[in-house]
Amino acid sequence: MNSETSNFYQLTLHIGRGTNTEIPKELLGAYVPVFVVAKNHELAAQKAVSSLVQQGYEFIDIEGKIVQLDPLKWDSYVSEGWPEFKGHFPVKSEVIAGLKTEKIFYGPFAGYDKPATNK
Repeated sequence: MNSETSNFYQLTLHIGRGTNTEIPKELLGAYVPVFVVAKNHELAAQKAVSSLVQQGYEFIDIEGKIVQLDPLKWDSYVSEGWPEFKGHFPVKSEVIAGLKTEKIFYGPFAGYDKPATNK
């Protein structure tokens, strides 16, 4: 896959602990923003789910929409949407380089310790 046919997507996955031991024991699961290069949004979702399942996490659901991002506006996206986590994310040049290598990376995991209640 090359950058002419690749797109850059963001989606949020709801995951459970599964067999992965990186989530602290007191947490039941987490919401994880995943950034992935793929030809379309369906392949982006498949790649995102597969990458976390391979790490031992349990896939629960996709939360919200799958959004196509402009990698050339990456620095602005991080500065506006994730200013407190700027050091967590790759810089724009790394994102653009990732278009050629089908890079997948994750935003901060937002863990929870109580099951959701339906009201």
